[in-house]
Amino acid sequence: MTETSTRRLPRVRASELVGRGSLNTGGRDLTLADLRGKIVIIDFWTFCCVNCLHVLDELRELEEQHRDVLVIVGVHSPKFVHEADPVALAAAVDRYEVHHPVLDDPDLTTWSAYGARAWPTLVVVDPEGYIVAHMAGEGHKNNVAVLVRELVAEHEAKGTLHRGDGPYVPPPVTSTTLRFPAKALHLPGGTLLVADAGHHSLAELEADGETLVRRIGTGARGFVDAGPDEARFSEPNGSALRIAAGSAVPNGRLRCHSRLASAIHWPAASTSSPVARLNPAPSAPVRLHAMLTIR
Repeated sequence: MTETSTRRLPRVRASELVGRGSLNTGGRDLTLADLRGKIVIIDFWTFCCVNCLHVLDELRELEEQHRDVLVIVGVHSPKFVHEADPVALAAAVDRYEVHHPVLDDPDLTTWSAYGARAWPTLVVVDPEGYIVAHMAGEGHKNNVAVLVRELVAEHEAKGTLHRGDGPYVPPPVTSTTLRFPAKALHLPGGTLLVADAGHHSLAELEADGETLVRRIGTGARGFVDAGPDEARFSEPNGSALRIAAGSAVPNGRLRCHSRLASAIHWPAASTSSPVARLNPAPSAPVRLHAMLTIR
């Protein structure tokens, strides 16, 4: 159930960010004083919560549009014991491409200070350090966007809004053939087709499992139907040589790649009964590679 409260609350100071440490800050601890003059969205999440992952996606566009005035701070407050592992958290931040600071809150200290009761929860803090909104659940993208625009106008007029870079420091980039690979599939020619989730693409490898033959998809996150060099995926997590009509697709992202037609396209039917099609239809039988892409 989603609960929303976007009305202006009594002026309450935001509590300090207290945890085991911070990620994506270049090793620095993050404090609210560092964020004064910025609009802050505190995102309480945990990496095994699919609703939390949906909110990460909802916030990406907003984060990019207002990067000079808006700072998103993820507060990772684990629900289960294994989610409190700092190594697992760092891997999740990397895999889900979280491009903002993340506070590691294994003891739920900051979670409790803000009265969070559900994963995910968003708290909006104005440039003067006061809480202005508290939202539980997902689906608040439009409300948050409106509120951010209002806060920009209000605090720019007051002179309390400070534009400029935020505290995000990207981690070092390591180059690997595969990044968080999911299912691997043996192809008739002896090669392997790997759903390369971290690279948002499919990788065809030699039988040794290491040598890259080719990559399908640009590597940029998204859903674009095009040829193998222009198509875009979002964390492809599975593949199959044939598509069975009637199989369920968790997030409705079932897509097909024809080795003969060399194109990526959407199936024609609904997610409850996906049926593959090629447009135009080939004159000879075509072997399909279907991807279930899970965001």
